Amino acid sequence: MVIPFIFASGIPRFGRLHGDIYVCRQSVIGDAIRPVGGMAVVLALVEAAETRDMLHMALTLLACALHQNPQNVKDMKKYRGYHLLALFLRRRMSLFDMQSLEIFFQIAACEASFSEPKKLERRQATLSPATSMQETSFEVLSLSKFRDEISSVGSHGDMDDFSVPKDSFSHISELENSDVLVETSNCIVLSNADMVEHVLLDWTLWVTAPVSIQIALLGFLEHLVSMHWYRSHNLTVLRRINLVQHLLVTLQRGDVEVPVLEKLVVLLGVILEDGFLASELENVVRFVIMTFDPPELKLRHQIVRESMGKHVIVRNMLLEMLIDLQVTIKSDELLEQWHKIVSSKLVTYFLDEAVHPTSMRWIMTLLGVSLASSTTFALKFRTSGGYQGLMRVLPSFYDSPDIYYILFCLVFGKPVYPRLPEVRMLDFHALIPSDGSYVELKYVEMLESVVAMAKSTFDRLSRQSMLAHQTGNLSQVGASLVAELVEGNADMTGELQGEALMHKTYAARLMGGEASAPAAATAVLRFMVDLAKMCPPFSAVCRRPEFLESCIDLYFSCIRFVFRHPAICILLSGCHVDIFGTTYFQF
Repeated sequence: MVIPFIFASGIPRFGRLHGDIYVCRQSVIGDAIRPVGGMAVVLALVEAAETRDMLHMALTLLACALHQNPQNVKDMKKYRGYHLLALFLRRRMSLFDMQSLEIFFQIAACEASFSEPKKLERRQATLSPATSMQETSFEVLSLSKFRDEISSVGSHGDMDDFSVPKDSFSHISELENSDVLVETSNCIVLSNADMVEHVLLDWTLWVTAPVSIQIALLGFLEHLVSMHWYRSHNLTVLRRINLVQHLLVTLQRGDVEVPVLEKLVVLLGVILEDGFLASELENVVRFVIMTFDPPELKLRHQIVRESMGKHVIVRNMLLEMLIDLQVTIKSDELLEQWHKIVSSKLVTYFLDEAVHPTSMRWIMTLLGVSLASSTTFALKFRTSGGYQGLMRVLPSFYDSPDIYYILFCLVFGKPVYPRLPEVRMLDFHALIPSDGSYVELKYVEMLESVVAMAKSTFDRLSRQSMLAHQTGNLSQVGASLVAELVEGNADMTGELQGEALMHKTYAARLMGGEASAPAAATAVLRFMVDLAKMCPPFSAVCRRPEFLESCIDLYFSCIRFVFRHPAICILLSGCHVDIFGTTYFQF
């Protein structure tokens, strides 16, 4: 028989005993460890572990001691044992594996099993003897024993923390369905909040562990807050230790891998969805706003966008998560509260020219979802000068085809979420009913932002052309711009036949970025020309004086550029708006 020994040096070793062995007196290890040093000895064994097996043995001893004697739980708090455990493990993370993590899960939570005896017997009758023996080894806990189990491992909550409507045992009748029995038979109940707070949520420790272990840890926490049974209790305990704040602090770290960040955001969304607590939402919104630090203006007030980094990735994931939550809200009262706490603040703050384009696309998506969900939000956006703000900001994002598409979706009353993975001109054309039915346009003020974005594209090209004249690189700039437009028009044309070949840009995938901006702007202008011909409501909007004024400004921006590059005139030919039978915009 091989058993572990603890020598005077404090280092555990394995030894082999030969001969007859019998138990003189039964003893529980949780009690036996106390006379020889208690939890201090157990923690010392963790610190002294030199191999993976030694660490497993020390952590197993820790779990046994905590589960078998409530006084050991009190001693761990008294000695700040969980802080010491995390501190000792930082130098042992190379030995840490999934088996060790599973031991931590057993310390943090206990498992409760619920089953109906008659159905359990009926199921066992159909199983093999080996399977039956394995299933009966799991203890079916009664309510009284389950309460004792919670108190024995130092729970921070009691049975009063359980939500009666959600987690009451009166719902045990739900298990009458055999399918539900399999799904809800094993429930995890959070029972050791100190272990979660000071060890499982200490990312200075876990950041050195493999990504798979980090994701498994977050998966355990997600399971605690997403399952049906005891969800309210688990969330109550986790909220006492400020779980949301812990997650936000971890999201702020720059050394966490992107897959782990994604899992953190998913966990955060599951927590926020429970009750939509204003305090938690406000903390998340403040964190999202904190990720944006506008760069300083350069000479001549040139706008400098923020560079891509993990802060932008985290912000975008949080914005997507918040949009996911917003579209699930059905109550008008709750939706108005959400707009006050979340949507209005984020849209107002991030309507800034220096925001990264990927973030602006999510902000425009959030704006579109908010406008469509609430007439009150739409009215406030209009009266507070929101459309004027878009006119000021969006020209800086002339190289974002997704924003063009979002604007047209809003004009035609189409949903902007979920977002398309990539935008093609065919997606623009699909916004128009193919059966020629009447189209009611909404938020027509957005069209002025479309024209302003296109104008900004050609103004930029004109400035580049003037600079090329000064430096003598005019031919090189002109050739590159022609190549950009040709390449943008030629994408995916092989799939088109017949009349579709007349408009190759409809099949083109609109690439983002500064280099592809001229092709995207030209394609959008051609779409607007065809739209004015095919859609009478759109043509009527084009007759508005303010829209005509913006088109005239765009016209002269294009003319200034074309005069410097006559070759591009061929590619832009046909871009005109026919109003009252007169061509106002043509090359």
